Parts: sequence; C-alpha cells; structure tokens
Amino acid sequence: MRRGLRPALAAAIVPLVLLFGCGSDPKAPDTTAPAGFTVFKEDKAGFAVGVPADWVKIPMSDDLGDFNDKANKLRLENANLGSAIVLARIVTQAGGRLFAVDRDGVASLNLTVGKADEKTLDEVLAVTKPALEKNGATELADEGLNLPAGPAIRLRFKLPVQTDDGTVTRNEVQYYLLKDGKTYILTVVSDDSALAATVAETLRIR
Repeated sequence: MRRGLRPALAAAIVPLVLLFGCGSDPKAPDTTAPAGFTVFKEDKAGFAVGVPADWVKIPMSDDLGDFNDKANKLRLENANLGSAIVLARIVTQAGGRLFAVDRDGVASLNLTVGKADEKTLDEVLAVTKPALEKNGATELADEGLNLPAGPAIRLRFKLPVQTDDGTVTRNEVQYYLLKDGKTYILTVVSDDSALAATVAETLRIR
C-alpha cells in the first residue's frame, strides 16, 4: 500500500508562505471544471478552482480545535489520510484555504491566500527558489505564464521525502499569483504531469 508522508517531513512541501490575512469581500468568482472535477469556492478568500471530484477535501478552519475535530473524523474513515491531515494542519496555519487529497493519501493540492510581502512575481521567485533548494528540492524549473486568473509564475521541482516505505521523490508544481496586495499560491503534488495544469486553468480569483 502506498503511504503518505511522515509528519516530521510534511512541512518540507508546504509552499513558502509569505502571507497572513484574507480579504472579506463576500462573493467568490465563477469558474467551470472539466469532467471528473468539481468546483470549490471560497467566498471569504475570493477564489474558485476545480478539484478532482473523488478527492477528499480536508475542512480548513482558523479555529485549530475545530480543524482537529473534523480532521480526526476523516482519519477514522480513512487511515491513509493521517500524514495528509498533518500537512493540512500546517497549511491552514499558514493561510491555507483549500486542501484536497486523493484517497490513497499520496497526491494532493492546496491553495493559500494572504497578504503579500513581495511587490512583483520576480521578487517572489527570488525568495522562493533558494528556500525550496534549502529544503532539498531539485530540478527546479520556473516559467512565467498567463493563467485565466492572471499573470503567474510556475515552479516545477522534485522533492525527496521520507515515507513509511522509505525515501521517495515527489513531483510538485506551484503557481504564484499576485493581486490587490495578496499572494495566491496553488500547490499540486502528483505524478500526473497534466493535473497541475488542468487545475490551474480552472482557477479564478476576485
């Protein structure tokens, strides 16, 4: 059986969060999702994105006690989600608004939103790449592109992580967007090379 990450190493694949608060506008934008995906909207943070329909969404909450209660129920239903829940807890404390994981607890995606310290995407890249390399990321490749949600930087890299079955290399893609003083970071961890692009094309931000 494929296993998830050990808790001690979960933080290594969390996006470098430069962010802390969220917006308060009450309406998220609209988007559409391809077959096999469902749309997730977050009004407070102002985004909508497509998520694989059969993935498990781990409820995010600013109240850690509430998060733990809901996450523990998921853990009892599916023992494969233990490590993903540990990672989701870290993400939610760092501005996470969405965390979804496949039922094997291996592939996942998350989206964080918060106040940006950097003013340009080039500044974001200058901070992010060295920090990822410090965490053991290899084969980093960056690319500027225009998503439906706006100008973005895409970072692809490989990250060796220790699992219950030994060290494995995970493929990760991160998209960084800046808008109205906020940083949006979409992270997809999957061996399916097309998945990240599919999800990113559905992303809309207010």
